[in-house]
Amino acid sequence: MFIHNAWYVAALASDLKAELFPRTVLNKHVVMYRTSDGKLAALEDRCSHRHVPLSKGCLVGDQIQCAYHGIRFNAGGTCVHIPSQKIIPQRASVKSFPLVEKYGFAWIWMGDRDLCDEALIPDHSVCTSPRHAGEMFYAHANTDYRLGIDNFLDPSHVSFVHLSTVMSQAVTEASPEIMVTPSEVRVRRILRMEKSSPLLKKMMNLEHIDRIQDAIFFPVGNTRIDTTAHPPGQPEGMNMRISTLGIFTPETETTCHLWAGLYRDFGIDSQPLSDAIAKELRTTIAEDVYICQQAQANWDNDAVFIHLAVDQASIAARQILDVLLQKETQVLPPTLVKSA
Repeated sequence: MFIHNAWYVAALASDLKAELFPRTVLNKHVVMYRTSDGKLAALEDRCSHRHVPLSKGCLVGDQIQCAYHGIRFNAGGTCVHIPSQKIIPQRASVKSFPLVEKYGFAWIWMGDRDLCDEALIPDHSVCTSPRHAGEMFYAHANTDYRLGIDNFLDPSHVSFVHLSTVMSQAVTEASPEIMVTPSEVRVRRILRMEKSSPLLKKMMNLEHIDRIQDAIFFPVGNTRIDTTAHPPGQPEGMNMRISTLGIFTPETETTCHLWAGLYRDFGIDSQPLSDAIAKELRTTIAEDVYICQQAQANWDNDAVFIHLAVDQASIAARQILDVLLQKETQVLPPTLVKSA
């Protein structure tokens, strides 16, 4: 079951143009597009007549025309034209969803419209900050979105999964401090004289660094790793700040959409540095997707399942999600140990 009364990233805002863009979100087929005045629209991707996907049709002005019988729907989902008859049944309209552009993303609300509030959109302002350089890219993963959240909250895997990019023995071996509130999980590692990972060495040109690393989760599918680093023993000197984002949107129970990006507050005018970081980040995310997909494909609720000390953060994150789901559906939360 999914949490519906929340904002999810459905696409990058730049993906949506005056053309039909289909995507599955929370097991619902949705078609999105941008109208002639620049506004975003999202409808259920199913004609009310024979259930042909509306995304297989075309835009006629700001209206979607079904590919089967030419029935047209406006940006609000109202059926406005049926070529074979003049009378338009009220039931011919299709469901529409709030779709809002903010921080460079298209955010969709799949739940109760009366609870929809743009102020609840998660803060990803770093993505549009003029004081930072970076970019987001999209990946699809054949895994429960919660496994992606687990992965971001537990950087201790970097020495085994990311040997050529963000590998750090210090991160793997550090004892983290875990802070939990009803709306956030934060995992802090304070590292001294850490040997720079291959990626950090490229960015900072330092063999060793001191840094504070915060891995953060906030509902529903938002994760961020904030890093503040400086030359060893020089906390008052040059501090470099990096935010690495992973934003997860469930597609189905076992697949998800992922948007990832790394934003820095130094060398922001260096395109070669940006290109190098983007290449390394794509490699890192591909490695994360691979290992999470292996876990999903091999998941067995009846097999032995253990938690490690580093799992406290992911357990707390799932408890937050379970509470939100319980409030929405008034059902008991699922057993944490048995959920994939």
